[in-house]
Amino acid sequence: MPIRYGVRGIGGEIGDLTTRVPMALRRERFEGFLRAIGGSMNAFIRLKPGQSIQDTIRGDRSFKKLQGPSAGGSLRENTASSYHYAGDVVAVEIDPTQPNRVKVYGRDGRVLPIDCHAIPETNRGVAELSSLDFLIDATGVGLKDIKKTPDQDPNLYASEYPGLTVLFSAPCKTVKGIAHFLNGLRLASAGQLNATGSCSTHAGVDVIRTVREGLIEKFGLAQDDLFIEGGLFDATHSLTPTDNGALAAYAGATVKQTTGFGGAAAKVYPVGGIKNMQATTRRYDSYHPLADGNWANGISTYSLTMQVTIRRNGQELTPEVIAETLTAAAKDAEGRNHIGIISSAFDADKNKKDWIMTTLSLSGMVPTAMLPLGNNINVVKGRGTTLIDGVEYDSYTITIGDVAYDNRLGFTTDMLCEANQIAFQRGLGEIIPGFDPMADLGDHLAFVNSPSGRELFANALAKTDGSLLQRF
Repeated sequence: MPIRYGVRGIGGEIGDLTTRVPMALRRERFEGFLRAIGGSMNAFIRLKPGQSIQDTIRGDRSFKKLQGPSAGGSLRENTASSYHYAGDVVAVEIDPTQPNRVKVYGRDGRVLPIDCHAIPETNRGVAELSSLDFLIDATGVGLKDIKKTPDQDPNLYASEYPGLTVLFSAPCKTVKGIAHFLNGLRLASAGQLNATGSCSTHAGVDVIRTVREGLIEKFGLAQDDLFIEGGLFDATHSLTPTDNGALAAYAGATVKQTTGFGGAAAKVYPVGGIKNMQATTRRYDSYHPLADGNWANGISTYSLTMQVTIRRNGQELTPEVIAETLTAAAKDAEGRNHIGIISSAFDADKNKKDWIMTTLSLSGMVPTAMLPLGNNINVVKGRGTTLIDGVEYDSYTITIGDVAYDNRLGFTTDMLCEANQIAFQRGLGEIIPGFDPMADLGDHLAFVNSPSGRELFANALAKTDGSLLQRF
């Protein structure tokens, strides 16, 4: 039986990319996706009373984004990923024979039908949701404080649509009992309601767990022999739609935001001490104007400082050891979906211009976290020894800087992998059968594969033979 699959919030950044990712899959994988969902997906858009379904669709951000800037509203205003420039979507139209069906056309002739349903902003009594098996809720609404939006309480999905499995594209911190997933971790059992971390949670936790688990294995430690005491996740996040007004008021200056990284990290990777990780983040106007009138969109970056206490084992923790653990993850069949090593041809200190351009151009690549190896890693050993139950421990402060992450496509790719896992555990089958991001998408989605990108990043491409991420 096909999976009746839908996306709510398809006009937002993440919802938009749930459409674009299938358009970029290998053709074989795309055809499997269509078969799995019964030939079409469902999109739930904002109800506009008094309008026909066609007019509602034409006025929705999801339709405008797929059409591009010519449809009204620039990519910069809509903050579409630079993946737009990869050209995998060549046209979009309303099916003249079915008033609520949109057809998305790809450059290789593929067609993705999307059945659009205009619904109110409530989780209560929405008949169109009753017919679904699986829903990605990418609205983010009602997850932070359900008391303020009682009709959007996530629990209403479970009570009103007992046959519907839901994945929220953000952590649910105020609703107890929801399984939280992070791709690459197998710590949760899928339930009717499920959630994932944010883009920043994915990017930060992927590096934290790679370092933590790599050190445990390399030093031959037990799980309780390494403690995360705390640390700082310091992010500079690229523009999102809600930031446009604030950034305009401050003429493009960065705007400080709040973030609950530690709490979200503890949801998806519940190891001791991770909840003590503090976080700070700011939003920046991440668009770079191009000569052809388009905009190159930058991506988010962060620096991570982590305080750890490790049982003394006769080995010293050094920057080289940290680099080895990250390299091992980038080589691993599972890890390379999460850790990408920027080509060694680039050194941030020696190639400042190329470094900036390369970081921008990574928007659209698949790995969750992308980083250089070298002088961006620092390790400081604490003075003295700590005794715990008569056992000697050493303390270290680990700093990893210049980590880039794609808060649009990289995160959405992770989320779709999680959706596959959840749907399979729930007995529905996979939504994208056999999905392997590196094999099915790979770095061909990068902005550098567009004409504008190749011109802008010509020097960077020449230095690396067109591969900005190191290949293993």
